[in-house]
Amino acid sequence: MRRDYTLIITALAVAAVLACGCTAPPGDGTLNSTPGGEILPIDEVLARDGNFSTFIDAIKLAGLQGLFTGPGPYTVFAPTDEAFDRLPDPVMEDLLDDPKGHLAEVLLYHMAPGRQTVASIAQNDTLATVQGSPLAIDTAGGKVTVNGAELLRTDIPASNGIIHVIDTVMLPPDVPLPEETTVVEETNTTTNETG
Repeated sequence: MRRDYTLIITALAVAAVLACGCTAPPGDGTLNSTPGGEILPIDEVLARDGNFSTFIDAIKLAGLQGLFTGPGPYTVFAPTDEAFDRLPDPVMEDLLDDPKGHLAEVLLYHMAPGRQTVASIAQNDTLATVQGSPLAIDTAGGKVTVNGAELLRTDIPASNGIIHVIDTVMLPPDVPLPEETTVVEETNTTTNETG
């Protein structure tokens, strides 16, 4: 009889957690809060994680720190350092050469107004960005992707918004960036004519 009560109480506790949508943040919760339990702003959550140094450096270079520390709220799709490493060199060079222009546009393309959970994102075909160009949302196969970028971690709370970790740097369609250059080998062909 006692075991039945334990099972019922456990089942009710699990149901209550699922019903209220209460889930623990990724990891042990120390990345997005202070020891006193205060939730940190977006920039500090990213800095504590350790996988976003290129994204953070780009934010500083573009002069956009105020958006990531301000009141918000914003939804940020944060590309990992590995995502930045996969950008073609000509594209990365262009972004670094124009921090207040192209780089700022790319970073603003990774931000949406408001606090958008993955569940609310999945209910739409597109999502408006701070940059102006919309992001395409796809839910095929039960996975949510944003402009083809895979969501590696979702719904990371911050005091001024919410963070979703993505595996790709998304490039806005209306920002002219160089295409990846490839080396084309020229083949010399000689014809041998015999008379």
